[in-house]
Amino acid sequence: MGRVIIIKKNGRLVLFLMDDAGHPQMIQTAPCDKEETPGSIYIGRVSEIASGIQAAFVTIASGEKVFLPLNQCENPLLTGRKYDGRLKTGDELVIQISAKAVKSKLPSATTRLSLTGKYCVCHMKGNNIFYSGKLNDGQVQAIKEAVKDRKMSDCGKYGFIIRTNAGALDNFTPLLDEMEHFISIFNDILAKYKFRTCYTCLYSSKPEIAAVLQNISVQDYDEVVTDSEEAYTMLTPFLTGNLRWYQDPMISLTALYSLESHLSRALDKKVWLPSGGYLVIEPTEAMVVIDVNSGKASGEKKAEKENLYLRTNLEAATEIARQLRLRNHSGMIMVDFINMESEENNRLLMRTLGEQLRKDRIKTKLVDMTALGIVEITRKKVSRPLADFFL
Repeated sequence: MGRVIIIKKNGRLVLFLMDDAGHPQMIQTAPCDKEETPGSIYIGRVSEIASGIQAAFVTIASGEKVFLPLNQCENPLLTGRKYDGRLKTGDELVIQISAKAVKSKLPSATTRLSLTGKYCVCHMKGNNIFYSGKLNDGQVQAIKEAVKDRKMSDCGKYGFIIRTNAGALDNFTPLLDEMEHFISIFNDILAKYKFRTCYTCLYSSKPEIAAVLQNISVQDYDEVVTDSEEAYTMLTPFLTGNLRWYQDPMISLTALYSLESHLSRALDKKVWLPSGGYLVIEPTEAMVVIDVNSGKASGEKKAEKENLYLRTNLEAATEIARQLRLRNHSGMIMVDFINMESEENNRLLMRTLGEQLRKDRIKTKLVDMTALGIVEITRKKVSRPLADFFL
């Protein structure tokens, strides 16, 4: 098992998920406070309906607005009237921040209320329990029995998704406690929202660094280590024995784990491969373009070249999947692998790439290889790329 290292750099917290060999498998950043954290729930007032773009602008505080797509407005909780299928200017309703502001864009909001924890996700609209596809049949059955034995009141009022993390538990009490906690939050909101004034914050979400951490499988690390007082203070309520505050005046945490070098390589355009080949990673406005090169390595005979190209491409497939996680690239990703004549080798390459991409906690899809030999990948946008904060 590896460990999570958190440092402060350029006014932000930087999280490194390190494997046993000391190589980063993921790098994420978060603000040093709770500002702009998605998940918080407010009573807001509709200030404008923009029918041309099928959206509404909702004020959640004096001078602070959010963007509410109308397709994200389903049976909203209104404070002054019963919802008749249409939203009106002046309506006061319960909304949840779904995405923070990016550059000139306002934060996005939704009326589909949900609470995300370490072991489960709870949706206000729903009455069933679903399970992560990564949980095996034995784990699912054990959790079902634990939920049944707990006899939680109001469990059937809401929808739950049991996350992969729950499968690592020897005792399901933390999962069941989390489910009951979410039930109590939603029960409290439903009981009080009609009697609260506009702009009230009904639920304040976790700091972003805690949200980032809870999305990492507990099986991937032994402990969380930080030398940042801000990170330690924010994470203490959410972590127990596996959080450690590093305080060694002889050597910094950054130097101990060579974090500056790892970060520099994660921002470099060129990435070297074990065979002597390399990747060139070029983000553009429309997409991310990755070129695979054989480098100085070469073979004299045709069969030697084909084997070299296969080896380089397979190394590239593994490294590309890791680099997407490290750099947090999203959207369309186009990869130009080294051309191979063997169809069997091309199938092996695509199979290997698909297996590596499935390790990503963020939804990533291997689309296909085009007639020109370009491999298409899509990756869901969850947050900004790493380069936005350090380049």
